[in-house]
Amino acid sequence: MDARFIKTAHWLVVIFTILHALTCIACRSMGAEDTQVLTLLTLAMVFIICNQGGFKIYFTLVALVLVNVLAYLIGNALPALFVPWMGESMWVNVISTAITTFVLGMLLILAMRLLADNSFFFSIKEREQTGGSAESPYRQRWVVRLGDRIVPVATDRIAFFYSKEKSNYLLTSDGERYIVDSTMDRIMEELDPERFFRINRSCILSLSSIDSAIVTGGRYNVEVHPKTGDVSTLVTRSREEEFLRWLEKE
Repeated sequence: MDARFIKTAHWLVVIFTILHALTCIACRSMGAEDTQVLTLLTLAMVFIICNQGGFKIYFTLVALVLVNVLAYLIGNALPALFVPWMGESMWVNVISTAITTFVLGMLLILAMRLLADNSFFFSIKEREQTGGSAESPYRQRWVVRLGDRIVPVATDRIAFFYSKEKSNYLLTSDGERYIVDSTMDRIMEELDPERFFRINRSCILSLSSIDSAIVTGGRYNVEVHPKTGDVSTLVTRSREEEFLRWLEKE
């Protein structure tokens, strides 16, 4: 499952936990019933998370029902644990509501992660902004500029990325070079670490571009194709062991 979705979902749970607590405080301070409002907030949290994660509508409806049933059961049972220490205080309900919301939100995310590899539960969504697919969180193509033209370059065609004179470039396996409007850190975040490795500050190599690594003066210098004099292929000392482990992966 997309790591960016997981991060967003966690923040949504935190936000809705705070909203539940504030709603409970506001309603009970005014002597109003909070059950219906809290239920609507719970429904909204579950629907948004399921929709963002690509859950099919049928299973989203099941999740809505299950989470609300659990919220009712836990929300009624949990206050009894706090009453002996806090008495019949408004804060008992506020704390219980917040804990219930947070726990159920995290359980929902966990369930979605466990089911992430099963297309039976999820709709297929194209990630148009990154050029990724529903099966992979990594970028599958790069849109670059060449003069007044916009050129799509498939990630499979890329030999390596490198920096030179404050610009970042990608070089394809057939020797075409394009400027990339992104930082090296950001580029690496969007690449599959099984297929690409950042050997030094200014160079990210694809596994398919590597011919060999020569030990020179105790340092690893990587021979790549296509050949280019624009990029340093010397592996940073601190990354040498990790680089060798990466090469040995099947």
